[in-house]
Amino acid sequence: MNKRGRRLLTEVLVAALVLGSAAVAMADWQAGVAAFKKKDYSTAIKEFQEVTKTNEDFAGGYYMLGLAQSQVGQLSQALGNLRKAVELDKGNAQYEVALGQGLVQAKQYGEAYGVLKAVDRSKLSRAQRSLQALLLASAATRTNHAQDAVNVLAREARAEPSNARIQQALGVAYNALGNDANAYRAFAAAYRLDPSDEESGRSAASAAISSARRSRSSSDKMRLYNEAAAIAEKLAARHATFDHNLLVGEAWLGAKSYDRALPWFNKAKQQRPQNALVYFYIGQCHSSTGKMDQALGELQTALKMGPEGKLRRLIYDQMGYVLAKQKRYEKALDMYQSAGNNAKVQEMQASIKKQKQNEEAQQEQAEYKRKIKALLAQADELEKLGQVEEARAIRNQVKALQKND
Repeated sequence: MNKRGRRLLTEVLVAALVLGSAAVAMADWQAGVAAFKKKDYSTAIKEFQEVTKTNEDFAGGYYMLGLAQSQVGQLSQALGNLRKAVELDKGNAQYEVALGQGLVQAKQYGEAYGVLKAVDRSKLSRAQRSLQALLLASAATRTNHAQDAVNVLAREARAEPSNARIQQALGVAYNALGNDANAYRAFAAAYRLDPSDEESGRSAASAAISSARRSRSSSDKMRLYNEAAAIAEKLAARHATFDHNLLVGEAWLGAKSYDRALPWFNKAKQQRPQNALVYFYIGQCHSSTGKMDQALGELQTALKMGPEGKLRRLIYDQMGYVLAKQKRYEKALDMYQSAGNNAKVQEMQASIKKQKQNEEAQQEQAEYKRKIKALLAQADELEKLGQVEEARAIRNQVKALQKND
């Protein structure tokens, strides 16, 4: 959870605090609360430490002390005090949520998941329920319980359809399940609700592209790619970053709108001229519009940048495609072998064999035509010398050769 989320959660939990005891050292308590509200957490810690010393069984003191310590990064101490608060006031949902928050902040997701899942949500306010759901989802998606996160957040989304943070978290949960289509819908909803949230916008466009790639429907593919492009262009209009420009290009490339994709990739290339992925995409645009020499140049530049893994294989594969289109099958074979594309390797081997057969056939045809031409020339010479019978014999020989061809 980001800083904004943690701050909102703490504010909700503090605002809803119930003292629950008349034995509190009121001076220390009031001073601690005042300091906390002013974000003077060091002073708040000192005051609440005094409260816990003089009121050892007061859960609220440990609770506020833990919240203050979490604000200054004293996570280990904060968790100890929040656990103490939960122990002293069993079943206090507010304290359990605060402990869950601290555990998520400390990246102790397994324990956080257990604590937050056990919270009695009926004891929480509407705002606290949404925040508990966000925390639970955060822990669940990191502990192989993404479906739990989806279930919780989908319920919250129905209860608070205008809550952008819920929609954004729901998108993350769907992503964890590999459900690109639902992730896209959730991220897109979050971005519509909060257009300033560029993270949701980027996630929406990326999920739409992923969903389009997996779709078997041509119409759905085009719809998703076009929707991704619209979101990405909106992001790029707001902030023309490398990532945004690249995202627009990827969307239009997927939609096979190569002339619309190319200017965005060129903008991205100007921003990061050493990025191999951009040159690969530009190479794709050129090869898809029949500009094979330009495509090959871009792809060779991409390869010189030393990309590794999947991108390197993709570049080799695209170079193989371009060279095959140019009927340079031997070089295409080398590229496909480097890409590890066995199917294309076999295809190029067959093309090379056929190409050699065609070349041999062409040579034989050329030799045949040369022989016929030579015989006819010989017949002409014999006729000029008056050797008519000999010339006729040669012409009959030519007819027989042509008949057998």
